[in-house]
Amino acid sequence: MKKLLKKVFLPIFLSVICGSICGKLIYDIYDKDLSKELEGEKIYLLQAGAYSNYDNMVKNTLVNNYIYYEDYDGLYKAIIGITEKYTNIEKIKKIYGKEIIISEYYSKNKELNKKIKEYDKKISKSENAEEIQNNVLEMLTLYKDNDDKTLVKITT
Repeated sequence: MKKLLKKVFLPIFLSVICGSICGKLIYDIYDKDLSKELEGEKIYLLQAGAYSNYDNMVKNTLVNNYIYYEDYDGLYKAIIGITEKYTNIEKIKKIYGKEIIISEYYSKNKELNKKIKEYDKKISKSENAEEIQNNVLEMLTLYKDNDDKTLVKITT
């Protein structure tokens, strides 16, 4: 009976130890990759819609000034605002007066983050709709001018 227990117990014990070590190594590798991706500032993209192709987006987007991108699922998304402060979302929604989809992203670009903070301060202080809209359009222009801006989507 002891021999049988030794034959069964030793392989099970070694398997658990090896599995734990491999699991820890894999977790550490993915944890480091994830933390690299999530470095940066959280920003909110205010989206006017998602369209199946570019022509539909241009035809159906009522806003004149927006940025767009093709998402991993093949949809074209029209972005009408970028902000770091959640409180500014309501102010921006009032300007456009329609349904807006809010997406959370992380931005690693320090220059972009700094500029967004500056514009967010201006939007927070202002109650004038025209001034808020001008600041939103300037933020969009910042993003349009450089295509090297990389964002990481926060999935919930």
